[in-house]
Amino acid sequence: MQKYCEICKLPAHGSHFGAVTCRACAAFFRRAILAKRIRKSCKLNNNCSDFRGIKIPPCKSCRMRKCVQAGMSSNILFQTFKSKNSRTIFLRPLKFVWAIRQFHCCQNLEEHLSCQLSNKTRIGDFKIGLAKPITPRQSQLEKMTFAISKPSTTSKKLSHLKKNHYTQIWESDFLSAAKFLTHFDSFMELPPGMQMQLLQAIWHILPKILKVVKTANLCHGKWEKRVFHLHEDFSVDLDDTKFDVSWMASCSYEQFRCLLFGEDVSTQIEEGVNAIYKLNLSEIELTFMMSQLCFEYASKRFLGIEIAEVCEKFQGILAEDIHEYYTKDSRNDNNYAGRLAKILRVNQEIQRIIRRLRDKTHVARTLDILTVDFSHPEMFMDSGC
Repeated sequence: MQKYCEICKLPAHGSHFGAVTCRACAAFFRRAILAKRIRKSCKLNNNCSDFRGIKIPPCKSCRMRKCVQAGMSSNILFQTFKSKNSRTIFLRPLKFVWAIRQFHCCQNLEEHLSCQLSNKTRIGDFKIGLAKPITPRQSQLEKMTFAISKPSTTSKKLSHLKKNHYTQIWESDFLSAAKFLTHFDSFMELPPGMQMQLLQAIWHILPKILKVVKTANLCHGKWEKRVFHLHEDFSVDLDDTKFDVSWMASCSYEQFRCLLFGEDVSTQIEEGVNAIYKLNLSEIELTFMMSQLCFEYASKRFLGIEIAEVCEKFQGILAEDIHEYYTKDSRNDNNYAGRLAKILRVNQEIQRIIRRLRDKTHVARTLDILTVDFSHPEMFMDSGC
């Protein structure tokens, strides 16, 4: 990592908001993006003399302009820092707190959605785009379907998956999980600490099904080109895309993949794509499948403490909703046990893969194969990192 701040040229302390800076310039940028007042323009028409080496540059306007030119952005959730002995991914508290804060700033769901839209520049573009208005008569599953974004048909195929792409995926998954949970009324009634604990646990579990569903729908169940949709803006080809894991592992990508996921990872993905496509899930069924997986996973992860009981209660609420969905007059599908069993069977297989990944990740860390560290390690449990 370079030794000097890109803004003031004083000694740097790491990557902040997407640029290598000192702590003072990072703190200045954090204050600037949170400030509501309008900043005074430069008295010299943006032609300030170079303030390199000055600990507190006198012109805030030009200092902010240099921050933006250096690539600093309030939309970056994960930052990478390097030390002599480790490489650490830090979760930037600013956006994390904003996502959590939105859970308890509103009286009801409709007001909450309005609040999200008005604050989208601070908490990220949630792209809510409700297809129809939410009403009190709707079930929890019906409300939660509004949080599932439609698959993009314009995502580009990456030839090289780099470190910044991984953090983009994490950020997108995190914010998608936050949006999904805010549509669940029972979750919104939890105390803030429990909300945060649950979000930290399931943010990387929730998208697992959704990514397979998007891949299955876009390839129409025929996974011949081996293209997998990791993000709404890009996909990867397991045969052609080059995966850079040098920043997180001490081995090659092929060794890393084989250790954590096995040599048959492509076969596993293909089987998952085919199984999901054959189910031909409705939006309600997909929502049930995703939420059931998350709350079942969390109840086992937090076994013996209060949050496990809460997750079991959530599963009961959603079970009643899916029963009502199958038995309503418009469907009249009273013999739905077989279909529901197929959905739960897929979730059980995902749970099995997650448990196996946990053991392999532990081995990789014990042998110093996984070298990346996290400021919030509880968030990356069972993530494969």
